[in-house]
This record gives sequence, structure tokens and C-alpha cells, in this order.
Amino acid sequence: MTDTDSPDGRVPLLGQLAGEGWFMNMGEVAATTSLTWLAADPGLRAAILAHLGIRAGTDLTGVEQLLPESVHEDRSRPDIAMLDSDGRTIALVEAKFSAPLTDEQLAAYLDILDRRSGPHRGALFVLVPSSREAEAQRTLQRTINARSQTVAHAVITWDEWLTVWAGVAEESRDPVLAGDLRQLRAMCHTLGGHVIPPLTDTATGRGWQERAGDLAKIVDAVTARFLGSLSPRDLPMQGNLGAKPWMRYRYLPMISQETWVQVGAWGRFADEGLTPFWLMLHKDDKGSGGFQAALQRLMASELSRKVRRDDGHAWVPLEVPGDAGEPELVEVLATKVSTVLGILKP
Repeated sequence: MTDTDSPDGRVPLLGQLAGEGWFMNMGEVAATTSLTWLAADPGLRAAILAHLGIRAGTDLTGVEQLLPESVHEDRSRPDIAMLDSDGRTIALVEAKFSAPLTDEQLAAYLDILDRRSGPHRGALFVLVPSSREAEAQRTLQRTINARSQTVAHAVITWDEWLTVWAGVAEESRDPVLAGDLRQLRAMCHTLGGHVIPPLTDTATGRGWQERAGDLAKIVDAVTARFLGSLSPRDLPMQGNLGAKPWMRYRYLPMISQETWVQVGAWGRFADEGLTPFWLMLHKDDKGSGGFQAALQRLMASELSRKVRRDDGHAWVPLEVPGDAGEPELVEVLATKVSTVLGILKP
């Protein structure tokens, strides 16, 4: 039996509900609020504070309360604030499943610690699924390095946090507590399971067939940034998982009259050991001249050495790091697409 299963093999109720779209929209809030409620238990609170203190090399024994979603003067809202008996902020926790994690967000929390930690050293934790651990480490360290402020910090995974608490429940032999934790772990397991893990070798084409579904989801997420009020049905047809050669693409709004671009994943390029993600400038079937004008701008840019001509179209590779998880990967691709669009537009 896994940690998310009930004794009869069923997935606990919250694990099933977490897979529903309406629940997923507020899943992060539900999970972090659950952490603060459960932390009212002295045994659970002491155990997690001891663990976090060791991970960050700091003393958290003064924490008396875990407060969810506290709003601060700058309108920032860390997911969990750890307060002492006088209401001073000893530590902050920023929790994520699939939402982006930005330098600006973490910098705002460092400012809060600077203002409100009083005599405490202050600590900042980022709580993420295992698939985002490396990304969170990079973002947190980059933000810390950009400041002269010294602050204890660590990246914690949801599974790590809940495993600490599972040990407490096992020792206490409290069936109600064990049931609550099983429900929470099932919910977090489902929410974290929707986050696409790093592509690793698939970023250079290897094993793309096993990650075809992930590639399709990433394309959908990236192109949604550029569609605005348009839906995919308003634009020319798109590829699908059954296309031969395999492809998944969406057209973006026109560059100019009869000048179209599409962003997608192409298995035939991945088979060559190249990135699966490409932006394609569609060839000019009607002779309007828009394609040639856009192509001239592209070939006059620094991207010209990477442009590939195939089947009359012009293709620009969208190379991505193999260690980037879904939110970071979508940001990288969206930035690259914006750069190419900026070159193509008149």
C-alpha cells in the first residue's frame, strides 16, 4: 500500500477531488491552509520546525503560529508566515505546485523578513513538488545572491514535509491524525503529479515518444500566451498526436496579411537529435509577399544561422534546458517565441 492509498486500495477522497479542474484552481491554497491547520498540533509543529531548522541551519523554536495567506503592505502574500509570540515573522514559506516561481516574488518576501523579523535571523523556505526542486534551488539562490541580506533558506519538497509528519502520526498511533495526513498526502500527490517534470534528454530529442503528451501540453501552455481572446478554433488547423510525422502545433495570430507562424513540437526534428520545439514561418502559398518580407527580416537577424528551410517553410529551433520543469520551461519558450515574433513583425 502506498502513502496515498486507503487500506482497501482506493485513492483517498481528497486525492480524487484534487484532480478536478475546479479544485485544482485553488489546490495550492487548500494544501497550504491544511498545513497551517495541522500545525496546530504541538507534535506536528515541533517536528516540522526541527526539520526545517536543520535544513536551513537556523533556530525555529520560537515559532508559535503558522499563519496562511497573510497580506503585507506591498500586497505580497506569502503562503505561510511563521510567527513568534509577539507576532514577529521568524520565517516565511512560499508553496508551489504548477504556478510560476519568480525572483521578484521571493525578493518581496526577503523584504518582509527584513522589516518584520525583529531580533530573529529570518528564514525563507520554498515548498515544491520533487519535479521542481532543482528549479526552485536555482531561483532561490539567485535571489539570495542578488542581495547583501543574509537569510537562512532551503527548498523543501511536499513529500519531505509530509514524511516528517507521517513519522509523528505513526508514533502517536492516532488514527484520526493518520487519516488526515493520508488525505493531505493524496491531495498533494495528485496536484504535484500534474506538474510536468524536466525534459532531461528529451530537450535534445532523445526518447521524445515517451514524453509526447508532455510536449503537447507544453505547446498548448506556451501558445495560449499569444492567442489572447482567440481560441485555437479561430485559427487554421493544428496538428495532433496521431499526425504522421508526429507533430503538435498551434497557429498564432497573423504577423501581417497572409503571413502566419505556428509554434509546436515536431518528432521528425527530434529524431535528428534536435530540440523538439520549433517556430515555423509558413510558406507563402498565395504569393502575397508577406512570407518573403518576414523571411528577409529573419535572415538578417542573429538567428539566421539557426534557421532551417524545409518543405518551403522557414523553421527556427526553440532550444530549452533539460533541467527546467514545466513552469520554468513555459517561461523560457514564451520568451524565445516573443523574440522571434519581434524579428518577424514589420
